Amino acid sequence: MEQWRPTPPEDDEKSQTLRLSFTIWARQLLSHLVKTGTWFGWGRMITACVCIPVVGFGAFFLLRTPATPVEASLMYASTVPVSGAGPSGVTGSVIPTTVPLIAVHVAGNVLKPGVYDLPGDARVVDAVRLAGGATAIADLNAINLANHLKDGQQVYVPAVGEKVSASVAGGGLNSDGVSNSTPAVEYPININSADAALLDELPGVGPATAQAIVTYRDQHGPFANVNGLEEVPGIGPAKVAALQGLATT
Repeated sequence: MEQWRPTPPEDDEKSQTLRLSFTIWARQLLSHLVKTGTWFGWGRMITACVCIPVVGFGAFFLLRTPATPVEASLMYASTVPVSGAGPSGVTGSVIPTTVPLIAVHVAGNVLKPGVYDLPGDARVVDAVRLAGGATAIADLNAINLANHLKDGQQVYVPAVGEKVSASVAGGGLNSDGVSNSTPAVEYPININSADAALLDELPGVGPATAQAIVTYRDQHGPFANVNGLEEVPGIGPAKVAALQGLATT
């Protein structure tokens, strides 16, 4: 007698069984999610779902390798001197970038006369500033402060009313009022020993006043100090003040 065996399920029965299993699994998952959301809090769940993608995107943006800047792909001129001949046969050379220095003698009515090194494109005003600036009695209008300097040149700053000696005016002083040689007169001038010609070199003192100084000195004796010149006819306090530092006893 043949033993009875269960009949294999049909295809429709298999599909129905799978749908039933999936439905049960989905219900269980949904129930689990509902319980978890109720326990954890729906507000927290929604916040976590929103924040996690935002944080992940921010981390990716901060940690990603930055793009190569455009400047890195640009070509720059080389600072290395080029040696040898190029395609056109021109040999490369280094162009000097420094201005050569020149030596200039600053003399006359400046605070710190002396020899100074200045750039080759410097002007007279630069030399005067480097020498400490002009004194109170300096006559800056007598020289051209904008004149270009040359190596070995002398810049002489005269006092107000000072007469430049003939040797300087003839050959040592150029058209811009900058001296190339040392003035013949050395200051201060001793008013007790100088003759009328030398006293005439003092600023504001003409031939008549110089002779008046000599006459007064011969009649009254040597001056005790420069202020004694106020006793000479034609010389007042303002002129004596201008002679301070240029005259001595």
